[in-house]
Amino acid sequence: MSLDISFAGKTILITGGGQGIGRQLVQRFYDGGANVCTVDKNPATVEQLRKELPQIRAEIVDLADWDATKEVVESFGAIDHLVNSAGVIITEELLNITKESATLQLNVNFLAAVNVTQCVAKGMIARGVGGTILNISSAAAVKVGAQTAIYSATKAAIENLTKTMSVELAAHNIRINCMCPGGIDKPMLASVPTQLNESLQRYLIHRLIDPNELADLAIFMLGPTTSMITGESVIIDGGNTIT
Repeated sequence: MSLDISFAGKTILITGGGQGIGRQLVQRFYDGGANVCTVDKNPATVEQLRKELPQIRAEIVDLADWDATKEVVESFGAIDHLVNSAGVIITEELLNITKESATLQLNVNFLAAVNVTQCVAKGMIARGVGGTILNISSAAAVKVGAQTAIYSATKAAIENLTKTMSVELAAHNIRINCMCPGGIDKPMLASVPTQLNESLQRYLIHRLIDPNELADLAIFMLGPTTSMITGESVIIDGGNTIT
């Protein structure tokens, strides 16, 4: 079921829009008439986006590169809504975690959200119009599993960051919230089959999340009907975290 909330004429930036949650969000906001901007590090997915959605602004950038990301985001101009969706998960047992894998996950999952939000929020403040920001965390921030220590830690950090952002930016009429999804019917789960099978056994609703259900929640959280909600985290995981 789609929510009757219009973003027509508004500009939204979605990071990691080439695949996974980000790709679904790009599609839904594009179909809804929004001016969609996105960044992704994969040239093939960016080119595919440009072909399939000709009005989109899609740019190639590695979000782990602070300066390059800032340059690209600033090139988009005025942004009304932001979704920090990009993420990477590397499964490793605790004793085998490398500095390289830990740094990559920290850079993409956490520091990129800081960097992109800085760029977008400064523009919102300068224009005096306010805006909304949605950070994508994970149910793994609340209920962890084996071999995902760094990923889970970065997602917990995103939840905490959301609260701090909301405190600092409320005076500028900028709302920031967080969405924490569980298992999604998307390719990223192929890298963690053990955790997926274990999780599904604990789900009260025994299925993966349809990406459109996440898009519905994102539309709701970014829209005007949640004008008094900020600094909150919404878990959508079929009841996994309460079992």
